[in-house]
Amino acid sequence: MTAKRLSAPTLLLLPAVLVLAAVVVVPLCLSFYSSFTPFRLTRPETFFTFIGLRNYRNILSDANFWWAFGRTVLLLTIALNLEMLLGLGLALLVEKASRGQRLLRTIMMFPMMFSPILVGFQFKFMFNDNIGLVNNALQSLGLTRDAIPWLIEGHLAFIAISIAEIWSSTSIFAILILAGLLAMPKEPIEAARVDGCTPWQTFRYVTWPFIMPFAYIAMTIRSLDVARAYDIVKIMTDGGPAGRTELLWTLVARTAYSDARMGVANAMAYFSILLSIVFTVYFFRKLAAARTQIGAEW
Repeated sequence: MTAKRLSAPTLLLLPAVLVLAAVVVVPLCLSFYSSFTPFRLTRPETFFTFIGLRNYRNILSDANFWWAFGRTVLLLTIALNLEMLLGLGLALLVEKASRGQRLLRTIMMFPMMFSPILVGFQFKFMFNDNIGLVNNALQSLGLTRDAIPWLIEGHLAFIAISIAEIWSSTSIFAILILAGLLAMPKEPIEAARVDGCTPWQTFRYVTWPFIMPFAYIAMTIRSLDVARAYDIVKIMTDGGPAGRTELLWTLVARTAYSDARMGVANAMAYFSILLSIVFTVYFFRKLAAARTQIGAEW
């Protein structure tokens, strides 16, 4: 019997499949298995000791894990809402511009071009107690007398991180919502004006339903980004002071590499993925509902 020959498409795809399996599938399987072991980087033999769900039970009873989980949800909620509002405002302003709209769109994309690490260093310098731009500006304007410890006091550090996240990603919302505004037909808006609708009524009942799908797409993308936020927090505060800005993935990294408890860290990581899944499913349902509404009304 002759061996079955592989088709040309299969042969062409085979190298990519093998690379994906080696780079993605195998590490995922090994990390998932290690979450059921007491694996420590300093004790490689512990990788082969199966302990069942003990790591998952331990993290569910760990107060530090739940505090990090809560802070991540809080950051996600604040960032998504403010980014959506600011992005909507920017998109509306740019859409109304009669000249230089291309230049404004280009400028609006600048924050997306910076890596999160660079943004972290930038805002760490800006919120520095002594030489930071924020404190110097507040003191020059006479709004404060003493330097504000932005990155030392827990609540202020969380605010500083939120500002950095919002600055770096508001343009995602602005660009997607602007795309919706530019794709929107003008006839319904003109009809609303003829019927005597106020600008707010026109926006609320005509414009907003049309651009809602674009906003939900941006929310889906950003929910995945914020749920695994790491770079900016690592650079600005490293989870401090005293763990007050510790998020899920900074806690995972600290557990894995500083404490060398890789098994526990992988259990945290896989449990944390549930947060991303929940928000993704929620926003996809909202997206489907918004598209259905547009199809019914338009």
